[in-house]
Amino acid sequence: MKALFPIALVFACSSLLPAQTAPEKDIWSGQYEVFADTDATKSLGNLSISKSKTLKAEDVPSRLEADLERWTVSSAQDGKTDSTDARRFLYNEEDDEYKEFGWTEKHKAGQIKCLDGGHFFICQTDANTTVEMKGEKPLFTKTGFFGVWLHYGLVTIKKVK
Repeated sequence: MKALFPIALVFACSSLLPAQTAPEKDIWSGQYEVFADTDATKSLGNLSISKSKTLKAEDVPSRLEADLERWTVSSAQDGKTDSTDARRFLYNEEDDEYKEFGWTEKHKAGQIKCLDGGHFFICQTDANTTVEMKGEKPLFTKTGFFGVWLHYGLVTIKKVK
């Protein structure tokens, strides 16, 4: 009976390990509506973000090995659908992609997170927040979601589900 106690204890403790190493909650997946920053009543289209396959280190440039999780961002506008992969902004000892926008301290405080889709990026912050952007006028985000698209500029994003 005494010999079984250590085995039972090891088994009981090992069942707690997965809870301690549980993956971070997916804060990105969902359906979104996109609006011009200057007109929050006119929809520019819809976005769908879904978790995609986590990459392997050998599949990405060495600089991107720090974060291998990816999301698929699909957009629907004027009857056309387009999709691309996106990754989280890097923030580590070697790379700080928040620095360019002056958001490093906000990110370190857990107040902003961003996805990079190559020709666009999408960020989440608290609702009803003003976000300072280096070299740009401050952005007030009622929803807490916003983005910047190459050739389109700043957009407001609303999560619909």
